Amino acid sequence: MYTERECSNQERDKAMASILKDMATGTVAGLIGIMAHVGTAQFMWDWTKRTSPEDIKREHAIEPKDPFPLLAEKLGAIIGVTPTEMQERQFEQYVTVGTGATMGALYAVTARRWPLGWVAGGVVFGTLFWAIEDETMGPVMGLAGENTQYPMEAHVRGWAAHVAFGVVTAAIARSLGVHSQSGPWSANQNGTRSKRG
Repeated sequence: MYTERECSNQERDKAMASILKDMATGTVAGLIGIMAHVGTAQFMWDWTKRTSPEDIKREHAIEPKDPFPLLAEKLGAIIGVTPTEMQERQFEQYVTVGTGATMGALYAVTARRWPLGWVAGGVVFGTLFWAIEDETMGPVMGLAGENTQYPMEAHVRGWAAHVAFGVVTAAIARSLGVHSQSGPWSANQNGTRSKRG
């Protein structure tokens, strides 16, 4: 017979193992999701260049340098180093991949604990990601202009790219076993999966 404390420790260890597994799964999902993010952003950017070149000129005037290379430049200034253009591009790649992995892990850990299926959950998560990264952190950190300076098209592009990340990440995480507790798939107490009607 297990004592109450031993049972409590076992439950805690099981919960921690589950969280770590979800984080690993989410990291994989996020790495795939960030490719969808980059691809969507590039597709929409190219589309805008063809259909609304005046908006592209306006954005270049507001933001002559992309945020992550600009961040590399700012960090370099702090430590007294001037990064080369190649180093800035490498930094951008590292930050992009790291952000995808981190946000994917965060999605997987939270996905089991909210009342949304994978599609709605991916859209909501992507929208929150966009609101924090593009609409808040960029302007606050001086990596982008004020939100009101940009044409609406720019905000839509950013939102769509982040939603693509959220939905693809959610789809991959779901296929690897991460399901919402309140969605159409849920976990029984014994850890097996059952489909709700």
